[in-house]
Amino acid sequence: MKKTMHMIGAFGLAAILLSACNREFIAEQPISKVEDNTGYLPTTGPEQNPVSLKEDFLVFPNMNVFNATIKALQNGKDLATWEKQFKGYESFRSLRQKFETAEIENNGGSLENMDMPDEYFKTILSANGRVQIADTLYQFEPAKEKVIAYAIPVSQADQVLTGKIPTASAKGVVAYFPTISLLPFPRWEDEPIRINDPVNWNVCDFPNSFLMPWWGQKGGSIYHDDNGIELPKDNGRRIRIDYHRWRVGYIFYSSIGIRVKIYKETRLAGWLSNIRMDKVSMEACTKGKIITPGLFPVNFSENAAISASNTNELERTLKWSSAPMHTEVVPEHFNFHFKAYFRTKPVERYIRE
Repeated sequence: MKKTMHMIGAFGLAAILLSACNREFIAEQPISKVEDNTGYLPTTGPEQNPVSLKEDFLVFPNMNVFNATIKALQNGKDLATWEKQFKGYESFRSLRQKFETAEIENNGGSLENMDMPDEYFKTILSANGRVQIADTLYQFEPAKEKVIAYAIPVSQADQVLTGKIPTASAKGVVAYFPTISLLPFPRWEDEPIRINDPVNWNVCDFPNSFLMPWWGQKGGSIYHDDNGIELPKDNGRRIRIDYHRWRVGYIFYSSIGIRVKIYKETRLAGWLSNIRMDKVSMEACTKGKIITPGLFPVNFSENAAISASNTNELERTLKWSSAPMHTEVVPEHFNFHFKAYFRTKPVERYIRE
């Protein structure tokens, strides 16, 4: 009897995870669209909103509320509007936006230098790199080529926040080292990646071989247009366009996605994303598995096609998973195509993998 109940519980938990993780294919839509909404979770009002602000970070009472929040943000809510409901709250997303438009000397080691992908995750993460879910406070800090993520029991949080004890010395704390670094692969230099007949390009036509797993952001930097001419300079400063597919894991949250972003080389702060592309479009298709210890693997498939004009960045989270324990989104195939224009000069790449 006990064995039967354990099996029923395992299948039930797997069904919950499947329900939480499955989303419909993303239809093509302009990224500049802003929805007129209150910013609260569906079917709730200000007095019922289960998410709260403690000091400078958000508190989610449980993983179910966290999942519902991420879903609400991905279903069209304007991120800046959503943040405003928490008076005094500044997200890591907002911090990065200010950092990338301010030409100040870059010390290279501060929190705002962490180029973490996934706009939705950066929205629920505070500018100080904190978020609390249930009885655990998560603290993210910069490290060389990686990020240090601490899982701190709430019973120890006050001592850490007040500086009475170092984060790493808190009782019961666990440290993780997620990789978010840029991976210079594949190396295609500045030559356009062409397929035999781009007109017949099918974004969901996968090769026979499986994609090798990786962590971080995989792609490259482009300094020349499709005709081999250097991208037009801005006030004498060089321009580059980056494209990446990411796969990241933040202990309780994992996601994959795509991004195209433009940068200008500045005198003091290095490369900043403070200039805009004329327009950019991108499409992707991926399939794979969500792996969570103790549960059966969950198959997924996602595709997306989005575009925007007069923007410095275009990004889309394709698939995500969250769990109280370690969880991974593992793409087995991941095709990506984008085309961008900067001062009428085209830049286009195809990736079939």
